[in-house]
Amino acid sequence: MKTYRVEDGAPQDVRTALAPYSALLQDLLYQRGITEASAAADFLAPDYDRDSHDPFLLPDLEKAVDRILRAVETKEKVCVWSDYDCDGIPGGVLLAEFLRSIGLSVRHYIPDRHGEGYGLNSNGLDSVAADGITLVITVDLGISDAVKVAYANSLGMEVIVTDHHIVPVGGETESEEEAAPGGEKSGLPKEGDPRTFRKQALPPAYAVINPKRLDNTYPFDGLCGAGVAWKLVQGILKKNRFHFSEGQEKWMLDLAGISTLSDMVPLRGENRMIARFGLMVLRRNRRPGFAALLSAMRIEPNTLSEDDVGFMIAPRINAASRMDSPLLAARLLATSSAAEAKDLAAQLDGINTERKTIVAGITKEVNKRLADLDMADSPIIVMGNPNWRPGVLGLVANSLMQAHGKIVFLWGRDGGGELMRGSCRSDGSINVVELMREVGDVLAGFGGHTAAGGFSVLQDRIHELAPRLTEVCKKMVTGAVVEQVIAVDRRLELAEVAFAHRDLAQMAPFGMQNAKPLFIFPQVKIASVRVFGKKTDHLELGLERDGVKISGIAFFSTPESFQKVAVEGMLADIVGHVETDWRGNPRIRVVDVI
Repeated sequence: MKTYRVEDGAPQDVRTALAPYSALLQDLLYQRGITEASAAADFLAPDYDRDSHDPFLLPDLEKAVDRILRAVETKEKVCVWSDYDCDGIPGGVLLAEFLRSIGLSVRHYIPDRHGEGYGLNSNGLDSVAADGITLVITVDLGISDAVKVAYANSLGMEVIVTDHHIVPVGGETESEEEAAPGGEKSGLPKEGDPRTFRKQALPPAYAVINPKRLDNTYPFDGLCGAGVAWKLVQGILKKNRFHFSEGQEKWMLDLAGISTLSDMVPLRGENRMIARFGLMVLRRNRRPGFAALLSAMRIEPNTLSEDDVGFMIAPRINAASRMDSPLLAARLLATSSAAEAKDLAAQLDGINTERKTIVAGITKEVNKRLADLDMADSPIIVMGNPNWRPGVLGLVANSLMQAHGKIVFLWGRDGGGELMRGSCRSDGSINVVELMREVGDVLAGFGGHTAAGGFSVLQDRIHELAPRLTEVCKKMVTGAVVEQVIAVDRRLELAEVAFAHRDLAQMAPFGMQNAKPLFIFPQVKIASVRVFGKKTDHLELGLERDGVKISGIAFFSTPESFQKVAVEGMLADIVGHVETDWRGNPRIRVVDVI
């Protein structure tokens, strides 16, 4: 059962301090902890020079810059080794492109998710060394790869690690599954993780650039992996501009922006600047590959939003590694050929369609099994099939968690090995890391954060997983609050929507620590109900109050999807977000009817 609680509005002293802004903006800024006019101005108008901090405040960054400049002088061969998700791929393309532009010979290496897994690996390093490469630079990985960094050193290569994940000391860190959409790695704990850290054990690299180092003096620790790579570029240009004019590095924010908007990092401070300017560059549509991808998805470049990046672009980039090869997505972002871009975009779109088909098939299989079982009293779903692809199970688990209101654990197998890999999702009421810790003797490895994680199990112990998880989960759920209370930013009248969407544009882009505002529209008449789409799986509600009419949209929904069935002619409170359609007109994205 869901209930909605409307947040308090700004008190009078805050309204006075924020007098230049509308009452709506005053409330939204207050709810985000912004109570002074100067802080509001900084938040609403990100500034490149003000918000982009000195890269040399990052530990080891100057050392890394000097090493790269030496590589340019001595004409060394360099490898950029990046992760296979929508943080690592754009970040790797960004760094590889830049290093080539200053004269280096660069190989961009992206490990295969299924055959190699996350991070550095011995076979890949052997291949890189055989190419005569003497310097490896990681993007979005490496901070927990001490053994593999040492192996690279033994092959005569030096390693510069650029990463943004925390280094765990002891505990469980082995898992290659992404912990959440956007790319948080399950083996690397995030803020709020219950694990404690005695000290950070850095890998034996030539340089380790990471804003989460304990000896860090950098004023912002929320950068994504591509953001850290971009700071390395900034540092190089601060020492040697090469052929770059002042400020030319801003054009690289398209790739850093994609990653920042995709990787579950806080959209405050420097990240807000990167995301805002990144969207500006992306709307210029300068990359043939990106232009072709937008064309394939029928997205107008000048209206591109953070939702388009998060829900349309990122899934296609991630689909490359889940279903095929991550190099496909990297080539798309890097290509300068319009013809190649069109072909790659078509391939990527086709792979994403295949991914959606596989996800739908697994979801259907799980739902059929559930219908045959008596699991009404169980708080958890634990299922698997050796034929399921582990790379898509996080998406399936998230969908099932939302549909059934239960914790979900799913497993499958890559290739013919004896290790099963899986993903788990929770609504956050139960910490899946704590749950997995309680059955850690069954698991070969696990990790994650509160609401999402990854795990692995040896084949001969997979039969123990469901009963153990169910037993522990029932104990953890006992006494837990059943009712889900959701915070709503404000009540809003339909008549206010036309003005509100202009105010909300100043608050964008939205994401972590700047969630898209949620409103309750009181006592609205549902004047019409229409399903649409090829599969009639989307819903449009015609909403009216006091002579004001506006469209309400709910994708992948039916009139029965809400707490009250949406019926033509009824009066109801509508819960939803204010957004603009492709024509620029305001509408409501319907979340619930209550």
